[in-house]
Amino acid sequence: MKKLALTRVNYSQLYSVYDNGKTYSKRDILIPYHLITLASYIRKYKIDVRIFDGEVDLFTQEQLSNEILEWKADFVGLTSTTPDIDLNIEICNLIKQENSEIITIIGGPHASALPHDVSKNYNVDYVVVGDGEDALKSIICDGCDKKIIYGNRQNIRNKEIPAHDLLDYDKYQFSDPHRGRIKTASVMSSRGCPFNCNFCFHDKKIRYRTIDSFVEEIEYLYKYKDVRYFYVYDDTFLINKKRVSKIADGIKNLQISDAHFQCLTRGNLIDDGIVKKLRDVNFVRMSMGVESGCDDILIDAHKGVKKIDYIDSCNILKSNGVEARGSFIIGHPYETHKTVMDTINFSKQLDLFHANFNIMTPYPGTGIYEMTLKGNGLKFRKKEYSHKWSAYRRWGFSVIQTDDLSGGDLEYYQKHAQTEFYTQDKIFKYYLNLFKYGNKSKYFYRPLNFAWNNKFGCNISFWDELEDSNII
Repeated sequence: MKKLALTRVNYSQLYSVYDNGKTYSKRDILIPYHLITLASYIRKYKIDVRIFDGEVDLFTQEQLSNEILEWKADFVGLTSTTPDIDLNIEICNLIKQENSEIITIIGGPHASALPHDVSKNYNVDYVVVGDGEDALKSIICDGCDKKIIYGNRQNIRNKEIPAHDLLDYDKYQFSDPHRGRIKTASVMSSRGCPFNCNFCFHDKKIRYRTIDSFVEEIEYLYKYKDVRYFYVYDDTFLINKKRVSKIADGIKNLQISDAHFQCLTRGNLIDDGIVKKLRDVNFVRMSMGVESGCDDILIDAHKGVKKIDYIDSCNILKSNGVEARGSFIIGHPYETHKTVMDTINFSKQLDLFHANFNIMTPYPGTGIYEMTLKGNGLKFRKKEYSHKWSAYRRWGFSVIQTDDLSGGDLEYYQKHAQTEFYTQDKIFKYYLNLFKYGNKSKYFYRPLNFAWNNKFGCNISFWDELEDSNII
């Protein structure tokens, strides 16, 4: 039987906003959902599959490669975003040094955006663009002779539940706002997003699973993996509200009242009716990309959402007892000191209770990348950053600058935004109540404590009462 090692690198090593390059041993980790969907599909063809997740134990590339080599894999499949592509290439190099007969395969967003660039690496045997199921079958079962393989973009055909049996769910926990870190599963009912944000690289064709298979997966995880928190990982879950309503009905019929859910959506898709329906089955958190506090910037970004939409959606979520989360970008084309402050002030105006402020990162395959190459409204801080992928982190470092803002300015404003947002009285009171409800996750309160230290030079009052968590 041929053996396939599906692999995720330790991505925590790339980010260092709060912990100076280190992280907590007890932290939020979502499952590698893309890998278990591939595993479920390919093992129908009598392929032995194992998941090697470097993030769980914070493995170095050497440690992860040694685990794969010890298992004596025939094929190694890796999925890569732009920030971790170099780590994935390093895995391929280490494996090939020990056994040149092992076949290496790289897919994921970066490979899909720059397949020819990735294929130039001598120790990468195949590059997969788009969906990986049929491409993996072609490589492993059919002996494909092309180095770059394009996946088929069809409706999600898998009738099988993704291969959750390959994961130890005790190792995957995420922060439920009301209960703290709890055993968590990612689930997905669709792939793709039809919108045209110029900073995002994604497949614009939506592919759906059947509603029954999605609800059955939730039931399986609840009964057999003791999962009580579900992260619905669709790019835009509320895109088809009739479908979402039927999903909510299916969840309600399961009678799993102690299970909580969260999802990703857009500000202009939220209405009171659908939120009430989802809150009734314990959707406790919704996240959306707000991006900017300037309508002109939102228009130029092709966002298709206005500031008033975010105001209305946050009000609706708050009135229904759903935690609203928003992400913002600092460093849009032609961004100025004024527009950044407009964004920071807008974040404080909204009924948001969690916010991320990312520095604009021009990922390959996006309109923003092309604009940055041409110097239209923003440019690379140094020429080498146009292809120095390890620097593309969004957090703590900027590879770009605008006409008005230097890279250093953008890094300053990121910290300033975090500080201003999380030192609001309403935010502290909200988080203090979550602590009283039973959320004792030290990892969860890092943004709040970071802001508190940055502004007041001290920890939040209940920091020492949170769960012990070694910094590694």
